[in-house]
Amino acid sequence: MKIPDQILHYLTESHNSEMALVGCRADAPDVSYDCCEYDIAMFGKNESNPQNKIVRLGKDTLEFQGFPKQGNDILLFKMIRVITGDLLISPPRYSEIDIKRSFKAAGKRRIVDALFNVSKNSINKAEQLNSPLNLKIAAYGLLEGILLMSEVRPMPIHELNQLRQLEVKKDIINEAIQTCIECLGIERATRTILNRSLRALKEILKERYDVELLSSKIEFLLNHKLLADCYYYIGRLGCSHLEQKDNSSQMNYYKLNSIALDLTSDYENIKKMSALIKRDCKNLLKN
Repeated sequence: MKIPDQILHYLTESHNSEMALVGCRADAPDVSYDCCEYDIAMFGKNESNPQNKIVRLGKDTLEFQGFPKQGNDILLFKMIRVITGDLLISPPRYSEIDIKRSFKAAGKRRIVDALFNVSKNSINKAEQLNSPLNLKIAAYGLLEGILLMSEVRPMPIHELNQLRQLEVKKDIINEAIQTCIECLGIERATRTILNRSLRALKEILKERYDVELLSSKIEFLLNHKLLADCYYYIGRLGCSHLEQKDNSSQMNYYKLNSIALDLTSDYENIKKMSALIKRDCKNLLKN
């Protein structure tokens, strides 16, 4: 992995923390897009109360992410250390068994999250208005869980392609993926819908420090006619953000959520798909 000289110079001249390159530029540089940022993990006592930030250097973008210590974080498994201007591949900190366990545990947590979200559609009639959102959040969570259980670290902008390339060995996994993709409605991806979704998503995420970076990545996918990937990515960003909010906060942005995530109000179909997602979550948790 070759990191641009101006980035190395900036890192070594302006920061005294221990640093590492993470994200897709470290994990899978061959699939990185031109719009992908260089994710820099920063460690040490100076990062005990880290503030994530974006820095632009010419045509390149850096995103700094603070870590108070080098813990057992999946994002760090393939990190590349930045030491006095040189990139050195970090020796494995964990055994293969530990890594497998970490991925499996993280995958199961996401599948449990998906089961929790989709279960809202059956236990609380007051949630019906929000059931399309609950279903999409659950579908994205289940897909993320499937990737993690397969020892693939989900990378949002590349995630649909990761699913396309996933070597599926069990029928129940393939069925779950197909159910989720149907829930997401990717076949509806058109420029009209995507442009409308982007405008709504920017309003939902307007308080985030990285909203302009995320918007530029969406525009990259649009400009390169990767409409299905763009639709998936917009939905992934929106659902990841809204999953952290309570029902009241979600409902405050009901119209914007519906536009950004291209939600439908076919409640009979939502009920049917919710039952399938719940079934798939339970089946995967048993295996």
